[in-house]
Amino acid sequence: MKKKNNDKKNRKKLLVVLGIGAFTVLGGTLAYFTTSDTIINNFKTALYEHSIVEKFESPSDWTPGSTTEKTIKVTNNGSISMAVRATYTEKWVNGNGEEISLIDDEGNRASIINFGDGWEKATDGYYYYGSKENLTKLNKDETSTSFINSVTFNENIQADLNKTVSDNGQVITYTSSGNGYDNAKYVLTITIDTIQYDQAQNIW
Repeated sequence: MKKKNNDKKNRKKLLVVLGIGAFTVLGGTLAYFTTSDTIINNFKTALYEHSIVEKFESPSDWTPGSTTEKTIKVTNNGSISMAVRATYTEKWVNGNGEEISLIDDEGNRASIINFGDGWEKATDGYYYYGSKENLTKLNKDETSTSFINSVTFNENIQADLNKTVSDNGQVITYTSSGNGYDNAKYVLTITIDTIQYDQAQNIW
């Protein structure tokens, strides 16, 4: 009887050991196959590059009726098409260093800008290459027409002079007052904007 009990106990121990072994084996089957790969994608951006070429020689003796050549063009040196627009400001500074009106007392505009072909002024004040609604595409290696061709000093502008007469009345002298367009400086500032062509209508 005692031997049977021992046999039963030994069998239970054996079953427990086998059970633990089976659990261990089952636990070992949780390992799995795996791989890891890295793929590199290179994106090369387009070259956005342009040059602005100006032809202008500042005159030192500009007189009414004179026209000075002034050209400014844009060349697309990059690989992506672009749109172009321009704007400008101008001012006159007299001999006394004071800014004066662009238009004299007689209603004459002192400076007359002669614009180039292919540009159109929009209601926002910009001049667009082509037009704002139908922009001219400037492709690789292409050059725009000139925004401005020249500037003319209005022939109707008069000097502002002071008159003096000698005591004997025999000598009459005229000297510049420093307040007018004589001995003055005209400053023309041009701003050129470019943008990639396919975004021009969205941004401008």
